[in-house]
Amino acid sequence: MSVRLGDRLPPQVMDLFAPAGRERPEGQCFLLVTVDPDGCPRPCMLSVGDLYPRDDRHLRAGVWPGSRTTANLDDGRPALLVLAAPPDVFHVRLAPVRLPDAPGSPSARFECTVTSVDRDGHEGLPVTRPMWFAARPDMRDEVLAQWRDQHAALLWS
Repeated sequence: MSVRLGDRLPPQVMDLFAPAGRERPEGQCFLLVTVDPDGCPRPCMLSVGDLYPRDDRHLRAGVWPGSRTTANLDDGRPALLVLAAPPDVFHVRLAPVRLPDAPGSPSARFECTVTSVDRDGHEGLPVTRPMWFAARPDMRDEVLAQWRDQHAALLWS
């Protein structure tokens, strides 16, 4: 059952973006859902390297330029971020605004204001594991370097 928590990221969600999570090239997949002009949902999987919470009301996201997700965010339509912090799943509604390109970054950058957060938990049927990814062993250093560059771009003013 979903419970509305307000318009701030709760501590369980903020903890998912702790700096330690960016020090290993594996972790949770976050699902960013936008809506195409025809009303069809458009999922986009992101990593901790693609998101940066500036505070509990503002989340920065870096996505592929030219993608349908970027076009949908550019149109200013609300977005939904779905993430798991076992034993619960959180649904974070966002209002995106495009940021200027960061020097040397290939990503489209967005500042997303949290408009509401719902916690979805089920007594007796807790979420035990989120969706997970892991970089191939031969790409671990490359992934970590990309994340460092992406976070530098997300922090650039």
